Amino acid sequence: MPIIKSAKKQMRKAEKRRERNRALKTYLKNLRKDTLQLLMNPQTTKEQAVEALNVFKSKVDNAWAKGIYKRNKSSRLISKMEQLFNQKFGQK
Repeated sequence: MPIIKSAKKQMRKAEKRRERNRALKTYLKNLRKDTLQLLMNPQTTKEQAVEALNVFKSKVDNAWAKGIYKRNKSSRLISKMEQLFNQKFGQK
């Protein structure tokens, strides 16, 4: 345990950030799974898929902006989802 007052504060701040980042990562994992299921479902319409894809892209970009994901990871995730979308519905 830290003794110095500023070190104690840094520890409290780090814990809050860790909890926030962890919650956001869990949310993004679940969003990724849901979007993937929606894209793989044969009864999904193109409009539903476009809406889900746009939400996914927006949230992943926000995670990159906040430093949760690195740039290449966010780009890779978006690219994979777009590839799946294009396989199912053809080019945009």
